[in-house]
Amino acid sequence: MGAMAEEVRLIRDDLADPRPVPGPIDVTFGWLDGIPVLLARSGIGKVNATLSAAAMASAGAASIVFTGVAGAVAAGLDIGDMVIGDRFIQHDADGTAFGDPIGQVPGEPECWLPDAELTGRVLDAGRRVDPGGRRVVTGTIASGDQFIADPGKVAWLRDRFDASAVEMEGAALAQAASHLRVPFAVARILSDSADGQAASDFPAFLARAAELDRRLAHELVAGLHESPDRRLTP
Repeated sequence: MGAMAEEVRLIRDDLADPRPVPGPIDVTFGWLDGIPVLLARSGIGKVNATLSAAAMASAGAASIVFTGVAGAVAAGLDIGDMVIGDRFIQHDADGTAFGDPIGQVPGEPECWLPDAELTGRVLDAGRRVDPGGRRVVTGTIASGDQFIADPGKVAWLRDRFDASAVEMEGAALAQAASHLRVPFAVARILSDSADGQAASDFPAFLARAAELDRRLAHELVAGLHESPDRRLTP
């Protein structure tokens, strides 16, 4: 799953016998290196990510991996580094009137955790797709229906949530997939520092990030040839 067309286009190009899956979200069924997969372009934002998770689960997804770009939050992370989410919060959730902490959706857990085995596979695959390149780390991903470009807000995300990256879909996928009981993982390539300092040529950077997404998808399905469960959603 990816939010923007540019983030999933190269993976779609590699699908054999691609077929659209009817539903509210752009979902394609096809074969990637001999493995049946579903590929979704969710659209931007938490509602779209939730709809996509439900659509993919309904279509039979055994697991979901979300890939795409995000803003860096943790100190020391640079443009081009990759963050694999090991904890997810919705930074724009405010249930303080009910006694809940900032970032917790009322009635939901304070955070969501991904599937450990799948996340480990994504981490290993992320390190293989760009050997000797940028850093690949695990960390908290903060999501909200806001595009963050304020250094003060970045510092708040870092101090309040110990966030490594900020984007607009991951934690909503985490919430939906947890309810749907579908294992999930999220990999984000950092396109900017979320404070106005972005890749100097964003279209060129997005093209490079899309190529890394493509390599990541191929690395993930390669491991399924020896697995008894040959289903995966990249």
